Amino acid sequence: MKNRHRWVAVLLMLVSVAASPMASAAIGEIGVVLLHGKGGTPSGYISALALALQDRGHLVSTPEMPWSKGRIYDASLDEAMVEIDQEVKVLRQKGAKIVIVGGQSLGANAALGYAASRGRVDGIIVLAPGHNPEQPGFARRLGADLSKARAMIAAGRGKQKTTFSDLNQGQSSDVTATGDVYASWFDPAGLAVMPKSAAAIKSPIPLLFVVGSDDRSAPTQDYIFDKAPPHPMSKFVTVTANHLSVPTAAIAEVTAWLITLAQ
Repeated sequence: MKNRHRWVAVLLMLVSVAASPMASAAIGEIGVVLLHGKGGTPSGYISALALALQDRGHLVSTPEMPWSKGRIYDASLDEAMVEIDQEVKVLRQKGAKIVIVGGQSLGANAALGYAASRGRVDGIIVLAPGHNPEQPGFARRLGADLSKARAMIAAGRGKQKTTFSDLNQGQSSDVTATGDVYASWFDPAGLAVMPKSAAAIKSPIPLLFVVGSDDRSAPTQDYIFDKAPPHPMSKFVTVTANHLSVPTAAIAEVTAWLITLAQ
């Protein structure tokens, strides 16, 4: 019954898609905000994809986000959403009729959170999604740090910086952040919970979801993708890649998918 309802919704979307802005957008009128992964940079693992999109005429923005190597956790998750707002605004000012927000790993997580919380995007690209504070491994290894951050907030010391633990693809590291910022990224019921974000997207929008065949942290299709509102242009794809190489391996899939939006 659940699958039947999903396909009925898809058929309804097919009826209306011809009237959407995407039906008449040219290649140069599609803007993409592409977000790097945790501890990464715009010139890192997403750079080949960004260059490929630019070469094909798309408007592309690759901002350095609060989870970069140089900035890591210098702003809250909500503040990161405001930064994405600005990137979307700039692309629209440059002539983008439709704007896609996408990313790799924590960047993919943030793209889903943006679609769920802001509603100012026309599509999402999720590449090797990562950062799962709702999962038992995070709670087991970082629960004490989250409790410390919450205690700081309760004591009125949420703006105070201290050292916390972080996880990136199973590897532990120390980070310096304020209690309120750390809690925003690691709340197991917060905006960084991808299944929750997918389910919270209010209107159906195209979603390209790409995972790597050799990525041990890759989610199954039903964990996140199936929870988003169905759209006829949404697609779940597996490419031959590990967690870090998915953006490069997905170049053909991403560029082809954007062409379908332009058509």
